[in-house]
Amino acid sequence: MEREQQMWKYALTCVMVTISTLGFGRMSYGILMPFMKEELTLTYEQAGMLGTITSIGYLGLVLFAGIMAAKWGSKRLVVIGTLLVAAGLFYLSFVQSFFSCMLGMAILGIGTAFTYTPLVNIVVGWFPRQRGMMIGFLGSGLGLGTLISSAMIPFFTAWFSMSGWRYLWAVYGLLSLLSALAAQIVLRDPPIPARKHAQAEESLFREVYVHKRVLLVALIYGLIGFAYLIPQSFLFSFMLESDINRYEAGQIMAAGGLLSIFSGPLWGTISDRVGRKKSLLTALFIGASAMALPVVFPVYAGFMASQLLWGITVVGMLLLIQALSTEQIHPSYAPVALGYVTVYFAAGQLLGPGLGGWLVDHAGGIRSSLVLCSVLLLLSFIFSTQLHKQAAGEKLAIPKEQQTTGG
Repeated sequence: MEREQQMWKYALTCVMVTISTLGFGRMSYGILMPFMKEELTLTYEQAGMLGTITSIGYLGLVLFAGIMAAKWGSKRLVVIGTLLVAAGLFYLSFVQSFFSCMLGMAILGIGTAFTYTPLVNIVVGWFPRQRGMMIGFLGSGLGLGTLISSAMIPFFTAWFSMSGWRYLWAVYGLLSLLSALAAQIVLRDPPIPARKHAQAEESLFREVYVHKRVLLVALIYGLIGFAYLIPQSFLFSFMLESDINRYEAGQIMAAGGLLSIFSGPLWGTISDRVGRKKSLLTALFIGASAMALPVVFPVYAGFMASQLLWGITVVGMLLLIQALSTEQIHPSYAPVALGYVTVYFAAGQLLGPGLGGWLVDHAGGIRSSLVLCSVLLLLSFIFSTQLHKQAAGEKLAIPKEQQTTGG
């Protein structure tokens, strides 16, 4: 009973951190951007560049975050990363120009990179048998943060007119400080056993970067990243082109977004019971089918079915890959492996919308971009059939007293 209470305490704390870092730090900019753009007189090119800067900051540091977590401890990095995000959020409430915004957005990207990977390492280390469910809760923080931002912005713009976005950034910063405090109080670094028969010449290069099973997971994660942003970029426009009115299109997108909040915990729990590989194959097949539906049936029912299926699987696909990346090698390398495969995912995200947009302009319209998304997920499905059913690394043996206390 005490271990179960500790597990839920960790889950709640981790959700708080991911709401702050992924929800507020990464996803809220798209919601606040129109108001920032108007008051700061930004061009659309400048507004888009700010979002790109956050992604570059994240991509540039996420690999090193795993290495630093392995050397210095995951908890320390989580607290530092959350504090960096809080600082960036507070800073954005005072910005007066495009160049000052650039600094704030870069801080958000760096802070997020320092937070998520070591957070996964903590929950995987303490709760290896529930790793799927626990990583799923981390993923739900992204959807919850976006939902909170969407709900709060109308009130703040009503209360403070066009400067409402500044007060909202400050509120996000305050909530992130509380998340950092909760992480400092609740979280503990997990015990990592020494490797059996470890040899001095072993290196990260051999144990992680060219490890066949890690590379396979990285390839699958990169393909999913390639496909991930395509429907987010073009599906709404396709609905409008198909004579779905804006109100109905918004309802369809909202339905998918709401289900995505539950996608992570659902697939994580399923994978803990039936296995990671079988769960990933099922989620990828459903996701590929979801993107094919509106191509074949570009009507309200087709779009709604597509979004419901996509919403209930999209976050699940990501968390299953994250869990798999920690199972391919010894637990001492887990944070490095997660950071490494995330680089492939981030690179895929940078490529996906660009190629999808080129297809829209030159190869058959938005249908062709959705077909590309479906094909990429089917390729991921094919490669996933080669995954090992069992973890490749040695099992993490946690002493009984540490299993009870969580630290």
